[in-house]
Amino acid sequence: MANPSLALLMPNLSSLNEASRKAFLLEINKSVPEGTLVLLDGKVPKYDDIFSNLKLITFSHGKDLGDTLRTGLAASVELGAEKTITFENYSILNAKWFMPYLDAGNIIESKKRGFVEMVVTEIANILSFCNAYNGFSMNRIFTKEAASVIKETRLQGKGFLLECTNALNSKGIKTVEVIKKDLKSQSNKLNLKESVSSVVKSINKSSVLFSVFSSLAYLVNIVAVYFSLSVGAFYPLAVFFGGELSAISNFVMNEKINFKNKGFLNSAYRLGKFNSLAVIPLLFDIILIGYLAGYAHVLGKTLFTDISIISIMAVSTVSFVLITKLMWVRDNHIRVAA
Repeated sequence: MANPSLALLMPNLSSLNEASRKAFLLEINKSVPEGTLVLLDGKVPKYDDIFSNLKLITFSHGKDLGDTLRTGLAASVELGAEKTITFENYSILNAKWFMPYLDAGNIIESKKRGFVEMVVTEIANILSFCNAYNGFSMNRIFTKEAASVIKETRLQGKGFLLECTNALNSKGIKTVEVIKKDLKSQSNKLNLKESVSSVVKSINKSSVLFSVFSSLAYLVNIVAVYFSLSVGAFYPLAVFFGGELSAISNFVMNEKINFKNKGFLNSAYRLGKFNSLAVIPLLFDIILIGYLAGYAHVLGKTLFTDISIISIMAVSTVSFVLITKLMWVRDNHIRVAA
């Protein structure tokens, strides 16, 4: 195994009693290379004479967890550490969590997430085009490249780790998330403010443009359907025409303007994939409208048209969310099961 220069970032280690602190550090000392840095708060006594492989360094803590971790990552980069490691908890069982992954790059070891973590992470995934499983896991390995990006951010609170995953994703820096679904996460639950903050801060330029282009595609759909009907087109044919025009315009705007994907053949293949996915909800709409057409004389033309349009918009919204996860999610965040 390679022996990279390590920095173990341990904010609030002072919250443990003396015996627990020593036991945790002794467990780490057994297996890490000599000269491993331990970054902790100034309240913990220096144990340099006890831990032969560890070099303890104190740094000033910030106002909250996000600020503290960012400050610690900045200190790690300044000290020349190749990798910075954080811990979800300071139990003996978690002391060596990072040892199997030292030869890899940026790592998140995720455990089974709670309901709030799940909801916030999935909403943030949609907004940021990421695919994290548990964005709030504290068991992480940051490479120097990743730490250099994150230390320049202004992310706060417990949502810092989810937000920094999005920051790395936006820079094209790869992260591997190892998911252990048989184990329960020990991370603290998020309150409403932290949850909302994490979701809001997941919004980026790509998600704003995606929303604008999707709205324009909806408008194209509705206009195309009304225009087709006004010239006497058969209703299912009008819906198909509107859906296809909407899907193609949405794809072209996002593919070339938003995500700036290059290459004609690659884009043509992706358009075929995108269109195949878009046809499924479109067929559902046609079948539903065909069914409603049998009751058009009961519903009346106005109500029938309104129900049809609402159906198109509702199904399109669901399909765009699903297609987003399959088409536009960046491949920088790799999930593997363990």
